[in-house]
Order: sequence, then structure tokens, then C-alpha cells
Amino acid sequence: MKRQEQQLKYQPLKIFHFNPTCEIATANQSPYYQAPALLREFEEELAPLMLFFAGPDDHVLKERPVSNEFAGQLSQCGIAVPAIIKKQNSLELAGQRQVELHPWGWSPAAMNYLAAYQQITTLADKAAAIVSKSLFERKHAAGLAYQLVSEAFAPLLFPAKEQLPVILKSLEEIETYLENRGQIVLKLPLSSSGRGLLLIRKSKLNESNKQWIATALKQQNYLVTEPLFDKKQDLSFQFRINLTGEIEYLGTSFFDTNSNGQYQGQYLNPPPGYKEKYFSEKLLNDVAGLLLQQLEKSIFQKHYHGFLSIDALIYEEGGRIKIHPCLEINPRHNMGILSKLIEEKIHPQSSGMFRIFYHPAGTFKNFAGEQMKKNPPQLAGGKLIRGFLPLTDPHGTGKFGAYLILGNV
Repeated sequence: MKRQEQQLKYQPLKIFHFNPTCEIATANQSPYYQAPALLREFEEELAPLMLFFAGPDDHVLKERPVSNEFAGQLSQCGIAVPAIIKKQNSLELAGQRQVELHPWGWSPAAMNYLAAYQQITTLADKAAAIVSKSLFERKHAAGLAYQLVSEAFAPLLFPAKEQLPVILKSLEEIETYLENRGQIVLKLPLSSSGRGLLLIRKSKLNESNKQWIATALKQQNYLVTEPLFDKKQDLSFQFRINLTGEIEYLGTSFFDTNSNGQYQGQYLNPPPGYKEKYFSEKLLNDVAGLLLQQLEKSIFQKHYHGFLSIDALIYEEGGRIKIHPCLEINPRHNMGILSKLIEEKIHPQSSGMFRIFYHPAGTFKNFAGEQMKKNPPQLAGGKLIRGFLPLTDPHGTGKFGAYLILGNV
């Protein structure tokens, strides 16, 4: 027992903090930034999702405790639950141990929130670089996409250069761009999960559009603008950059967005027929290889380490299926890599969806209770193979939650 205690003493204690508002906080730049109340509730209720990144002896920060029933249910399904505790309790337990800080994403506010952990590793230096270099900004994705399309001779696979994102800084520039395109997408430089998007499906801007654009330009100085593609499938390429700058490709993940581009959920273990509906796995891996080559020459390789995803889009144009290889670059934890970790915990022959729940007039408790009765979890070989399983605590009064449902794609 003493040997185990000594080993733990010298192993870094990993602290996980769920803050998916990191892009908004970075745009704000204040170390004292607080997200709106509804988004703070979202972060608090979904904090247990960080357990999939944590080891059994690590800490996941959450101010309200999770129920024993929730932790027990996950354990019964073969999912180990680390300590999910208040930050103050975590600080007391950390003592003089060396710690590693793992927020969902870095921002000035995240650095300030975690500053109470005095034994900070080189992760803090990387965090300062992420914030100072504005690595979340969408201009980096636009630049990488242009470089890739310029170097890769694949005109039948990728968009033409004139279809790639451009940076516009005035209402007049946007109106001219719209006249030449017909339907466009406007994106704030800093936003997340499909927020900060405006889809223009008509050839003229209305007054509401103009007001949104004026506010956006005042807040963030420019907008990333691109044509509206005929989407067939959302997907992302998952990478990890280590401390020495080496980049590892972790695979693709497929996700779902609504008609306005907002994130809805992630596919888990989609069967080969689904994954290769449009392109073979080999071709997608080839595209990932081209992206990796561009990352190796990018600001991310120099100033970031950790998980990084590149969102892409499979679309149809002129009767041909094509792929936009780089719509977004996310240098942070993300739902795609989370889905990969969830897949490790479920039966390899199962498939289904990871989804986020929100209902302004209902509770996750009521929703989860109904689903558990209709579709209780079923195990095979100690792993979940069918049914509904809440991944956040369904025993409170929260309006947010996360869950997986297996058996259908």
C-alpha cells in the first residue's frame, strides 16, 4: 500500500475542466469572463463527460455532486468513474502533488480559473501561446484549406479555390460576395458548436441580416464567408499533437448538425456501409494525410499540443460527390474525440448515437427516465451493446444532459 501511495505521489494528477465556451471566452479576453447563465448551466450539467478522458485517480471538476445511482449505473456498464468533485475539494486533495491541467479548451478565463493549482506543468506555457496566438480563430482554417487545395491536384475531389472561405471586413464586401454566389454562410471568427453562424439563402440581405453583420463586425472585426454547399454528411478528422510537435492521426468521426449548422450528435461505431456511403476509408485516410502535412507546417504544430480536430464536409455539386477538407480547426477537446473514447467502452458490434439533450420546459431526469423504461441498457461481455444510457447525471433538475443510444444508426 505504501508503495502505491508513493507511486501516486510522483505521478501527475490530471485535472479535467469542462468549458466548451472557451472560444467565446477567448474572444472576450478577460480572465474574469463568465458565460451567460444558460451556458454556465450547460457546462455544469455536462461536466461528467470529461470522465472519458480521465484515469481512475484523476479529478473531474463539477460544483454539484453526481448521484451514487448515476456513478453505479456507469460502473455496471463497464465505465470507470473517477472523482467528480468541487474545485476546492480537488485543491485540498491535490496538496503538493504535481498536476496537469486539462480544460476542454484554453482561454484567459480558464487560465484564471485553474490558477489556484500552484504546481502547474508546461501545459500552462502552451495555454498562454494558444491564447496569445488566437489559435481558435477561423482564419487559420481558411488559410490551411487554401494551402491544401493549392498543393493537392484533386479538382474533382475538393472545392475550387474560389469556393474556399474568404475574410471580409465590411457590409459592402459581404453584399458583393452574396451577389456573386446566391447563397452563403457567414461565420464569426470565434464561436463554437455551430453557433456564430448565419446562413443566407436569399440573394439579398434583409435588415435582420445587416444588424447581425454589423454587431459581428463590431465585436470581432471580420467574418469568414463561404458558399452554402449542398451538404450530404458532416465529418471530422481527429489528430493529437504531442509536446515535441509530432502529430498523430486518430481517425475520422461522423456527426450530425441541424439545418442551421448547429451540432446535434455523434455517430458511434457506424457500420462500414454507412462510413463508406460516399468515400472509401482509404480515400478519407489519404485526405487526412494531406491535412497532417499541412498541420506540420502550421502555427498549430509550433504553439499547440493536445487533441485537435478538423471539421470537413461531404457535399454534392453538379451531380458529383466532393469533400471540403477543412471547414473548422478545433485545437481543444471535442465531441469527435469524445465519441472515439466512448466507442472504446461499448461493445465493438454495437452502433448508435451520442446526443446532447436540452429542453427549456422539461428536465433531463424525466427524459432519461422515459427512455430507460422504453429501451433499457443491455450488456454483452460486460459492455453495453443495446439500449439507452445517460452519460450525465439524470437524477437532478437540470435541463441539459448527454446520452448514448445503441441499436440503430
